Amino acid sequence: MKKMNSAYRLQVIKEVAIRKQLAEKNDPMANHISHILEARAHRPHIVEQHQTYNGNHFDESVGGWVSNLWDTDK
Repeated sequence: MKKMNSAYRLQVIKEVAIRKQLAEKNDPMANHISHILEARAHRPHIVEQHQTYNGNHFDESVGGWVSNLWDTDK
């Protein structure tokens, strides 16, 4: 098994400790928020094909927002 990066290992330990504390306290609101965050983390990020915003559009091939005026002749 490959050795984990120390920062990643500390993050995993922190997450396990937080989950254990939440389970012990049995706080319904904290459990609900934790469940929502976990469900959101496992959901794939879907980007609509035709998004526009203030003269820009999202181009998935470049991974970000691009000006609509980028390709126009000046």
